[in-house]
Amino acid sequence: MTRDDRYNIRVLDRAVSILQTLSDGKPRTLVELSEAVELNNSTTFRLLSALASHNYVERDEATGKYSLGLACLELARSYQMNNQIRRAALPEMEALRDETGETIHLAILDRMEVVYLEKLHGFHAIGLMVSHVGGRVPAYCTGLGKLLLAYLDGDRVRAHYDKTGFVRFTNTTITDTDALLRELEAIQQRGYAFDWGEHEADVRCVAAPIFDPHGKTIAAISIAGPASRMEPLETDMERINRIVRAAGEISARLGFRQMQPN
Repeated sequence: MTRDDRYNIRVLDRAVSILQTLSDGKPRTLVELSEAVELNNSTTFRLLSALASHNYVERDEATGKYSLGLACLELARSYQMNNQIRRAALPEMEALRDETGETIHLAILDRMEVVYLEKLHGFHAIGLMVSHVGGRVPAYCTGLGKLLLAYLDGDRVRAHYDKTGFVRFTNTTITDTDALLRELEAIQQRGYAFDWGEHEADVRCVAAPIFDPHGKTIAAISIAGPASRMEPLETDMERINRIVRAAGEISARLGFRQMQPN
């Protein structure tokens, strides 16, 4: 996203930088925060004091470390409760979770990263799955992310990854722009995407797109679980059809109408 710097207010930019730094859940001291946001200690302290007065940050008196405050939770909860996509998706997500017993995700794409709007935990143990509501993951290494990238202009995708490159998380992570673009073309043609443990080695998923009234892909939904329960991915057409149908129901609730052939 391109920012219009004409309307930036520097003190707000600095305060937001502090909040973004703390959003990873790791408490930090004043000195650590100052270094992270590249400000002197006195400026950082004044910003922290202002944020604390509105409960956006809080300080642990025992450790002297700062973390996000209750006001951030209230804002996040308000966003989640009022988000139109989440409201439309939740009934289908609950039905999918109840039918499959697996974990169901809802996500959007922001700055070439997947952002999770909702996660319904499955009924079976899966061990470590790092996804969480509000969390971000690179788009190129998840089923949800690859599906959302597939509906972007290919030149835009190429330009981004040629510039940023890739991080290899597992043995199956795509780390080549040409390979990624071939995968995205295949995803767009079939209308759903797979995750072959590309971000977390044991996690598999199948994802399908959610469309707005104009036919634009605005979100994606997935069924995720361990390889032992999810494989074979490509040949389980019952699971694939179910996630595609769920995505279609959510799209319809948002006003999308599939064109019928003559």
